[in-house]
Amino acid sequence: MSAAGEDPELDLVAVTDERDPLAERALALVHRTFAPADRQPVSELLSELKESRLGLLSNHNFHLIAAVAPDDEEPAGTIIGVYLGGVNAGLVMYLAVRREYRGHGLGRLLRPRLLEAFQEDARRAEHDDVAFVLGEVRAASPWLRRLVATRGAIPFDLEYYHPGMAPGYGEKYVLYRQPFGDARTELPVALVRRILYAIYRRAYRVRYPLQREGFVAMLRQLEGRSKVGMHPEFARRSGTD
Repeated sequence: MSAAGEDPELDLVAVTDERDPLAERALALVHRTFAPADRQPVSELLSELKESRLGLLSNHNFHLIAAVAPDDEEPAGTIIGVYLGGVNAGLVMYLAVRREYRGHGLGRLLRPRLLEAFQEDARRAEHDDVAFVLGEVRAASPWLRRLVATRGAIPFDLEYYHPGMAPGYGEKYVLYRQPFGDARTELPVALVRRILYAIYRRAYRVRYPLQREGFVAMLRQLEGRSKVGMHPEFARRSGTD
């Protein structure tokens, strides 16, 4: 493994080899943190890491970054993301932190390192910057409201279903974008469709998104619209409506 950076207590490690014992430990933390409907199997994530190592990925890239404390084999936290070249966007897929490290800002340490990786991907693809970084979060998340207020994040005006969800799922989720190279407050519907497809097909490796009830429900929400802006609930709170 290769250290990507460090602070006085934690090393940030970009894990690039599925054979590295840290890879399985980091993914085990994700497995313990997320419910089965909210995560991919560890075997699939290890396979994506191997594909990246072998240079098999085209038009997207997979990143696994772990925060490691000295003399502790188990990672304190893990973040996973995928760069989606077709839409020049990065998707934050999983952020998991060990219980004893929660509440200490570890997410604020890991997330910028992943954003740096997305910027490198975008520049290799001959873009000046990644257009935006995408994320999925519960609609009621206080963290999302802080991201909207302090980082200019824009929750899509869309009821979002990640691949483990379908209409009727108990808790509502939001897909947001944090603008970087693309600062538009509204996006064309055609681009939003491609973003949703890239998330399902490229990030989560759903073979046939159009056979997923949640994906089809999102496409129905876009019918008859030309653009997609900020979710009205967040627009009201931010005073932009």
